[in-house]
Amino acid sequence: MGIRRSACAAVAAFIVWGAGPALSSVQSEAKDFEQRITAELRVENPQAADLFARANAARDKEDHRQALALYAQVRELAPRFDHAVRRQAMEELALGDRVKAIALAREAMAMRETAENMVALSAALVEGPAASSDADKQEALQLAQRATQLDPRAFHAHLTLAVAALENQDLITLEKAVERLEILGPQEIMTPYFRGLLEASRGNFSEAETALSKSRQLGLPEEQYRAISDAVRQARPWPQRVLPVLGWIVGGWAAGLLLLLATGTLLSQATMRAAGRVPAQPSGEAQGSDSFLRRLYRIVLWLSCAYYWVSLPLVVLAVLAAGGGMVYLFLWIGRIPIKLLVIVAILVFVTLASIVKSLFVRGGKEDPGLRLPLASEPRLRDLLREVAGRIGTRPVDNVYLTPGTDLAVMERGGMLRQLRGKAERCLILGVGVLDGLKLGPFKAILAHEYGHFSNQDTAGGGFALAVRRSMLTMAGHLAAGGAAAWYNPAWLFFNGFYRVFLRISQGASRLQEVLADRWAAFTYGAAAFEQGLRHVIERSVFFDAHANVALNTAVNNRVPVANLYRFDPAALDGQADLTYAVEQALKREPSPYDSHPSPEDRFRWVRAVAGSASAAFADDKTDVWSLFRDRDKIEQTLTRTVCDNLRSQGVEFAPAATA
Repeated sequence: MGIRRSACAAVAAFIVWGAGPALSSVQSEAKDFEQRITAELRVENPQAADLFARANAARDKEDHRQALALYAQVRELAPRFDHAVRRQAMEELALGDRVKAIALAREAMAMRETAENMVALSAALVEGPAASSDADKQEALQLAQRATQLDPRAFHAHLTLAVAALENQDLITLEKAVERLEILGPQEIMTPYFRGLLEASRGNFSEAETALSKSRQLGLPEEQYRAISDAVRQARPWPQRVLPVLGWIVGGWAAGLLLLLATGTLLSQATMRAAGRVPAQPSGEAQGSDSFLRRLYRIVLWLSCAYYWVSLPLVVLAVLAAGGGMVYLFLWIGRIPIKLLVIVAILVFVTLASIVKSLFVRGGKEDPGLRLPLASEPRLRDLLREVAGRIGTRPVDNVYLTPGTDLAVMERGGMLRQLRGKAERCLILGVGVLDGLKLGPFKAILAHEYGHFSNQDTAGGGFALAVRRSMLTMAGHLAAGGAAAWYNPAWLFFNGFYRVFLRISQGASRLQEVLADRWAAFTYGAAAFEQGLRHVIERSVFFDAHANVALNTAVNNRVPVANLYRFDPAALDGQADLTYAVEQALKREPSPYDSHPSPEDRFRWVRAVAGSASAAFADDKTDVWSLFRDRDKIEQTLTRTVCDNLRSQGVEFAPAATA
């Protein structure tokens, strides 16, 4: 065992000489012992006593050959002086000749069976480069036990007993020896040293490392400390070696995540405070502290994205560690449940596959809706250019119609095209929102959307979108594979990080919405913008209800649907409930995960903007549909799109030709 061999090597010097300079509290007793035996020798032979003193000095300097020769001369002058024979044995042991050392130690024992001679022979039997036999180890243990009985207060006797017990793997005797060492020499180097070896032998590796560190502080040489510390670390089972490292990694990762969360929360609060301030200039561009806040949001959002990609290797390691830990647990209990093992293997495979798939997901190339040729809609095209000119930005290149109540802008194209300002600018326009919308409010809403272009909100967001796509792809595959569970580290990561990411990204989005609102208010007035936003919210509620009733009626009654927007099977029930739903939507309090502030807050903030825009824009009652050449064709085309999508999901409609 590596720990036992390292221990024997470390304590050799202390046991060999009976006392040493590193043993502070024992040194006084050792000095008294030296003086007493030297005085006895001087009475018998003064010349031998002088040689003995010179030999001890050479031993203290670790000049073992000189010490060996001088002890041999002392023995010739005083043949019955067993202390010289014993120390001659220990010098042979220090020089690596274990056989001679044992022979000399036995000779000293034959002269006198003292505790010192028993300690020396015990040390010789278990020390040295040659491996000790079981018989040698047993004899060493018995000799050490006899030595402690002869002299219960002899520190070195109990130290030798600890070594012999360790060699024989006798933890009961080792524990008793350590307890005695802690009484006789609590501040001696070897006391915490052997406490560490005892705890390591018991499997208490953390306590062992603590005790060894104390021994190091008391003066254990660095080389010996490193040797035994390495042996203890190697003796740890691999889960115990890996788990603390993983703990530090996971702890550091969690601390970073909490820091991002705290930063996002503070930024969100700062955004809400900034939203109520009236800008110094009549513009929706970020100014002063708003500009600093915007830059800070970009940095934090970028760091969050980078944090996600850095976290994925840690998630993979956590999944493998969890799976390996289960297998280790099965081996530890001595029984391997095959069915459970297969389930663990499947979960690990599904999880890793989900993570890999999330790395290679790409944004779709398909159009975000039905492309409307602007060349065939000159009035709409001119209005879009007019609003863009008032904002001072480039107009949209294409308009894409959707069946619902969407209203948004986006840019398509690679990073190079975006940097050159050549990306395709798109307006996504939900046809369901146009019914009843007037030109003045519509222009204000378009000004808001163009404000996003002017503020470059749509540029450079590919990193954040890639992270969101990756996370959602991972979650989808985990759920489909049955691995979306609390005990799966990947699922825990998704749940935790996705919430943090939403808080940060949606907080940045709220700041963008506030600045875009200012563009609309400064350009077309607060009243026009408020009317437009109210209309969008109201149509979202009413159109969703209308579409659900119309489609359910068509399916249940086998009624063909030629135009979803004009389809009126009966008066829409629950009008009061819908009105209440609209009011609730206007007054709702946003959660930290919302991308927009509450409508009522937005109304209040734009009213506070002292814009020079004429209130006449709010009075422009011209219907937006007047901008389009053929409303019926557009509505019928989008109706077919809705029906085709539902048919692909197994919903059957009566053929429109029978209408």
